[in-house]
Amino acid sequence: MTENKLIFDFGTNSFKAFLYDADNKMLFQKKVENRLGDGGSNSKISGDSTQNAINILNVILDDVKKFGPYSTKAFGTEIFRIAENAGDVIDEIKNKTGVVIQVLSQQDELEYYWKGLVKDFNHDGDIAAIDIGGGSVQFMYGDKNKLKGSYLLKTGALFLRKMFIENDPATVEAYKKIEEYIAEQIKDINVKFAPNTPFIHGATSVIDFYTEAKLNLVPFESSKSHPYKIDLKDSRDFYNTMKILPKNERAKYFPSQPDFTDGASIGLANVLLLAEKTGLTYEVPSNHNLINGFL
Repeated sequence: MTENKLIFDFGTNSFKAFLYDADNKMLFQKKVENRLGDGGSNSKISGDSTQNAINILNVILDDVKKFGPYSTKAFGTEIFRIAENAGDVIDEIKNKTGVVIQVLSQQDELEYYWKGLVKDFNHDGDIAAIDIGGGSVQFMYGDKNKLKGSYLLKTGALFLRKMFIENDPATVEAYKKIEEYIAEQIKDINVKFAPNTPFIHGATSVIDFYTEAKLNLVPFESSKSHPYKIDLKDSRDFYNTMKILPKNERAKYFPSQPDFTDGASIGLANVLLLAEKTGLTYEVPSNHNLINGFL
């Protein structure tokens, strides 16, 4: 019997599990806002966050048994690159679940993400993309055949929320500081794009988020897995609305995944500032993550 493939993506803000059959048909998926990067100090993963991850992992491993035998791969990103106790956490997860986490460099993470992102694109010319995580952000560009350039940024949504936002709702002043910080981080990015260049905005659930929020999405015909686009003027209006809402009001825009909205406006700040600097005029929302690059 052919084994299914169970793949885990452990990020700073959340971790995802996907089960695929031999033909890469998805059989099971689960996303958990575990926030390994928010449970302790900036330099450590807390014991509570680790135990919570172990508990959830064991539930997932039990759930996927009904689909038959499977092999497992697990990848860790920014929080496992920066936490001083990352090795101990990886060992504890392995001992208590059997799951072995391979830590990806930020460059490896970027390249796997790009590979999965553009594989079904039918677009002549450059494509730009941003992959927004809880701790890090990857901005990249190329065409459907080759990644041409990339920038690795420390402007992740959870990271900046912890650094600058002290109250709920956030203040205009706090977001001004966030925007200034992002602008400083991207100051050396000098690439310019033609106005028709697709700008893919990815953070696993952006299509779902924009759809539930009823944004002004229009058809995008260059990719079956990315069926919509939105003018960045509309994105900016949404950003200005979202950024100073209290948590309970933000959550109404994405009732199926309310915790996602905690970092959504910071993600949009990254999108808008990078677009303004590089000449991009519209974004293409994406549900892709680095796991698509392994299929």
